[in-house]
Amino acid sequence: MRSVKAKQELVHRIRLNEASGNALPKQGLAKYLSLFAEYVVRNPVALATSAALTLGGLLLLGFFLRIGFMPDVDLAGSMALLFAAALVGIGTLIALILATVLPGVSMRYLLDDAKIPVNWSSVLATAGPAVLSITLAVLSPLMLEPAKRPSIWVISLGCWAIAPILGISLIWFAQRRATPFTWRAQLQKIWPFFVSSVLWTLGLFQVLQAAIYMGVDSPHPQVLTIVLLAVWLLLIGAINLFMTRIPLRVSLIVGPIAGIFSLAVLALLTSSYSTVSATTMRMLGIGDIPSTNLLLTADTCQALSAAPGTLHCEALPDKATAGVLKDVTILSRIGSNVVVEGQIPKADPTQPRPRLILRKEAVIAWTMPGTKGR
Repeated sequence: MRSVKAKQELVHRIRLNEASGNALPKQGLAKYLSLFAEYVVRNPVALATSAALTLGGLLLLGFFLRIGFMPDVDLAGSMALLFAAALVGIGTLIALILATVLPGVSMRYLLDDAKIPVNWSSVLATAGPAVLSITLAVLSPLMLEPAKRPSIWVISLGCWAIAPILGISLIWFAQRRATPFTWRAQLQKIWPFFVSSVLWTLGLFQVLQAAIYMGVDSPHPQVLTIVLLAVWLLLIGAINLFMTRIPLRVSLIVGPIAGIFSLAVLALLTSSYSTVSATTMRMLGIGDIPSTNLLLTADTCQALSAAPGTLHCEALPDKATAGVLKDVTILSRIGSNVVVEGQIPKADPTQPRPRLILRKEAVIAWTMPGTKGR
């Protein structure tokens, strides 16, 4: 009996030790999480500054790797550049993430608010006109001449008008056997169909635009890129359909995660990891500026004209003043250098674009395309 009790006591102590050992990591993890939360509450400005500098640095690093050049940047200018890049980059990423899940989440909210069941018929009534609008907008430049081509707004308004008509039909078929159909009471439910269709169109348009930007930067063959983009667009459609089937509160949490996942998948499929960096620099006007004409100093112009290559400077009538380098792309004007890239050589299109790195003191001014007249 004593030996049995001793064994039972030993087993009990072993189980207690195992339980306490398992509890220690949980308590330690909870302790670290509480300390991190306390640090965030006490130092929000420092944490936000560190996050902005980190994100801005990653965007700049991706851009420098893209152009293959690291300019000389002073400390004062780099801080402002990092913050500007972080703000624009965060805004761009948030807009893309929202666009990927906006149709499904907004449709779920609008139809729930109007007490309209979310089923395949309602999805067809809202997403169908949006898909038709985007399809016609893409195919019209390929099938119609510019004089006969309708504007994107005419196509969209015509397709959006289909959504209320389909909504009326769905409501009438759903309630014709249950309760008497009254137009005054049911016309209020038509508005969510129209708004949902508009939001579907806006979301799909932004998603398609992002896919095209990433596809242009893709190193894959053109046919493979088109196939991969089509697969990604189908993934976006499946994600939004999933958003319409889950509860609204859950979709508000799952939606951003799904948006981040979809953008990561797009980058992996197209291998375009620096597109966001290039877009950020283009929006700031400090890089990737096409169709520019540079006004160079006379000494730089003469040296460039004498150097071998396809980039040549045209001297002004007064040769002692300056010269013009026409139709080039300013890859970067960050720091003390200006990185310039010329056009593809017409004699041999397989050759890479010529590239030139100038000191900023050698560039007097440059002209670039402005906004369209209104």
